[in-house]
Amino acid sequence: MIMIEWFKNLSEGWQTAIFGAVVAVGLTVIGGLFALIKWLFRKKDGPSPQSIKINTGIDPNNLVDLFGKTKEELGQANERIRHLEEQLAKLSIETIVASEKSTPMPSAEAKELAKLITENDGPYAQALKAIAEGNNKKADGLLDETQKIIDQVQQRKNEAQTKIYVARMQNASYAGRPQDALQYCNKLKPLAGEDSQILNDMAAVYYENADYQDAEPLYKRALVMLEKSLGENHPQVATALNNMAALYQATNRLSEAEPLFKRALAIDEASFGKDYPNVATYLNNLAQLYQDTNRLSEAEPLMKRALAIWEKSLGENHPQVATALNNLAALYQATNRLSEAEPLMKRAVEILENPGGEPLPNYAGSLNNLAELYRATNRFSEAEPLYKRALAIDEARLGKDHPDVAIRLNNLAQLYQDTNRLSEAEPLTKRALAIDETSFGKDHPNVARDLNNLALLYKATNRFSEAEPMYKRAVEILTDFTRRTGHPHPRLQNVINNYASLLRKMGYSEDEVIDRLKRLAPEMFKQKQ
Repeated sequence: MIMIEWFKNLSEGWQTAIFGAVVAVGLTVIGGLFALIKWLFRKKDGPSPQSIKINTGIDPNNLVDLFGKTKEELGQANERIRHLEEQLAKLSIETIVASEKSTPMPSAEAKELAKLITENDGPYAQALKAIAEGNNKKADGLLDETQKIIDQVQQRKNEAQTKIYVARMQNASYAGRPQDALQYCNKLKPLAGEDSQILNDMAAVYYENADYQDAEPLYKRALVMLEKSLGENHPQVATALNNMAALYQATNRLSEAEPLFKRALAIDEASFGKDYPNVATYLNNLAQLYQDTNRLSEAEPLMKRALAIWEKSLGENHPQVATALNNLAALYQATNRLSEAEPLMKRAVEILENPGGEPLPNYAGSLNNLAELYRATNRFSEAEPLYKRALAIDEARLGKDHPDVAIRLNNLAQLYQDTNRLSEAEPLTKRALAIDETSFGKDHPNVARDLNNLALLYKATNRFSEAEPMYKRAVEILTDFTRRTGHPHPRLQNVINNYASLLRKMGYSEDEVIDRLKRLAPEMFKQKQ
C-alpha cells in the first residue's frame, strides 16, 4: 500500500509519465523505474516530466483508480505479456528446428494469448499482440513508440550515471589515488559524449597514470571542440593547449610541445595580464621544456618569474609555489649551484609535507630532489631514507609500474652504486629500465638514462661485453633526440664519455674509439674534440 499512496500523492503529469514508462518496459521493473524517474527529473536544466509525451491510451483522470484497483492485475498483465513472449520465441525455435523455408506464421496459441492483451497494457504489449495477429506494420510503429520512451528514460539515466562517475573520478584524483580514479575514467568512455570538460578530466587521469595512448585522443578532441565553440584565443583553449603540450613533452615530442606551450602563454597573457596564476603555469612548463633541451639560460628567468607570480597570487606556502621552488632548485643543481638549490628544496619539502594533514601528492618528488642533492654532496646517510620514503609513497600512490617509480628506483640504485652496494643496485636498475620501456617505448631519453646506469654497473663489475651494447644504444637514442629537436640532450655528452671510457677499458685504441663515436654521433664528437 505504500507504493500506491506514494503514487497517488504525485501530480497528474508525474503520474502520466511514470505509468507510461512502466508499461513501456513490460511492467518488470516498476519500483526501480519510478524512483529513477522521480530523481532524474528533479534536474533543473533538464526537461520536466510533462515534456515527455507518452501515448498510453489511458485517460489520466482515471489513472489513479486504475492503478489502485489493478495492483494485483499488474502482475497478471505481466504474466500475459511473458506468456506471449515465450510463445512467439517458441514459434521461432520450432520453425528453425523444422528447417522450414516458408515464412513463419503465428501459432493458434499465440493468437489466443494475444486476445488477452488489453488496451491498457501499453505500446510494448500492444506490439506483441500485433505480431501475433500478423499486423507487422502496426507492430513496427508500436515498437518505435516503445523505443522512444526507453531512449528518453535511458538518456536521463546516462546523464545521472555520468555525473556520478565524474564525481567519483574527481574524488579519487583529489585524494591522491590516481589508480582508483582510472576505473571510473574507463567507465565514462561510452558516456562522455562531446563534453569537452569531461574529456579533458578523463585525459588528465590517464596522463597521471602514464597511460598516454588513451590520454592523447581525448586531449585532442577536447582541444578541437573548444577551438570550434569558443574561438582559438579563449582561455579554455589555452588550458587545452597546455595539456596537449604536456603530453607531447612526456612522450618526447618536444618540437610539437613547444609551440603549444608558447601559444597557451600568449593567450593568457593577452586575456588576463602577465601576472595571472595560469600564466605562471605556462611559464613553468615552457621552462621545463627548455631545461629538457639543455637551454638552461632561457629556462631560468621563466622559472623565477613563475615563482614570483605564484608567491604573490597564491601565498608563499601554496603547493604550486613548492613546484616552482623544486624546478628552480633542480636547475641550480644542474648548473652546479648547490648552495642556492638546497634551501629551495628544503622549503618545498616543508610545504608539501603539509604539517597537520596528509602529505600532498608531489611530496615524494620533493623528497627525491632533496635526496639527489644530498647524494651530489656525498651525504649518503641523509639521502638514503629520503629515497626509500619517496619510493614507498609513489609505489602506493601510483602503482609499482609507473614512470615516477622508475625515477625513484634509478636514484636509489645510483646511491647503492656510489656506496659500493652493487648487488642491491642491479635489480632496481633493471626494474626501472623495464618500466620505462613499457611506458615510453624503447627510444625514449628516460630509457637511455636507464641503459647508461645499468651499463655503469656492468662496467663496475667488469662485465664489459654486457655494458657495451647498452652504452651504444643510449648514445643512439640521445643522438636521435638531438637531431630531432636541434638541441643537444643534457645527458648526451656524459653518455658519450662513459662509452668512450668503456671502449678504452675493453682494449680499443684511441683511433678505434674515435671511429666508433664518429659513426654514432658525429656532431657531438666534433664538439667534444
